[in-house]
Amino acid sequence: MTACIKLECPDLITLKCDPDYALELRDHYPGVEGAYHFNKKYWNQVSLKGDIDDKMILHLIDHSYEEVIKKFTRKLKQEYNELPD
Repeated sequence: MTACIKLECPDLITLKCDPDYALELRDHYPGVEGAYHFNKKYWNQVSLKGDIDDKMILHLIDHSYEEVIKKFTRKLKQEYNELPD
């Protein structure tokens, strides 16, 4: 899973993150905190309203995607790389 948005609260998105980067983001942005009901070491809850601009949110989504791909098995990475664009 790369991201999660609760239907009851679409203003928040939960994104996977490198543990050190997750802490850095939480220190820098009030709108980023450890994700509720997720392992807070790896997951951030990001407010889509407030102090984080759209460019940064898109960067965090891309980072989350990369973190998930990085954990794929060799076989799954090969299958993923063979998918059409």
